[in-house]
Amino acid sequence: MSNEHRSTSTETQSQPGPTLLTERTLSGIFVHLLGLGTGFVLPAVIYLVAKRDFTRENARNAFNWQLLFTGSFSALLGIFAIGLAFESWAPDGTIGQQIGRAFILVFAVGFFAFTFAVLINFACGLIAMAKAIFGSAWSYPLAPDFLGWIEAKTDGSVTFRTVLIGYVITVPVVFAYLLWSGLAGGPESGLGFTIGFVLVIYLIITSVITPGVLIRDARMNDKSDANWKINWLLYVTSPLAIAALTYVLAAVQFGSENPSGDAFYAFSGAFWLATIVYLVRQQY
Repeated sequence: MSNEHRSTSTETQSQPGPTLLTERTLSGIFVHLLGLGTGFVLPAVIYLVAKRDFTRENARNAFNWQLLFTGSFSALLGIFAIGLAFESWAPDGTIGQQIGRAFILVFAVGFFAFTFAVLINFACGLIAMAKAIFGSAWSYPLAPDFLGWIEAKTDGSVTFRTVLIGYVITVPVVFAYLLWSGLAGGPESGLGFTIGFVLVIYLIITSVITPGVLIRDARMNDKSDANWKINWLLYVTSPLAIAALTYVLAAVQFGSENPSGDAFYAFSGAFWLATIVYLVRQQY
């Protein structure tokens, strides 16, 4: 009797824990929290580089929701910009000025309503994270499946190489405008400032997401091509090392007022070169 009890107890203790514990990942759980702070940017990166279905599904849901949220806010800012443009350029008492004021009024009402949307965004992110802790991927309410639509339009495979080529083409344009603006003493008009601001935001977003695209592209090629010899690690870590070195030199050696900005531009430039090398090596 005693031996039977001891055997049963030992067997119970040796049984493996729930498979749920091995399926969940920290990145799949905290991607929702990261989305609250970075919008769709970091969820997109996690979706691109993740290998586990649990992580990718949660990142997908977070990306779809945050793209809807940040896209709505961007549209609201666009309405405000259009209103300011009409208000500034249209002569007094004309219909153009009235249109501008109407746009600004729409922005004011929308901005007031958006304060409640911020609370909803925060609540949904916490709910999704709690659901992920218990092992499920919660779909946010009213969020279209943007990633599903993209994959359907591309027959289930995103054209990552096209994204990399687009990055290579557009980054020099951004740097050229920022350099010209700096040499000219800064933008003299509101339009020039707006263009510069939009380009900087574009550079930040693409420089964060595109490394994830490169990693995903390299992994897909590694699976489909037995002769694939390119290691993505070098192409991502080298720009990071250059950025870290730039930060130290800018802060210690040159006393820069914005070493973080200097490091970011160094990373963007270095990764731009790394992307070119990666694309060229694909051809040979």
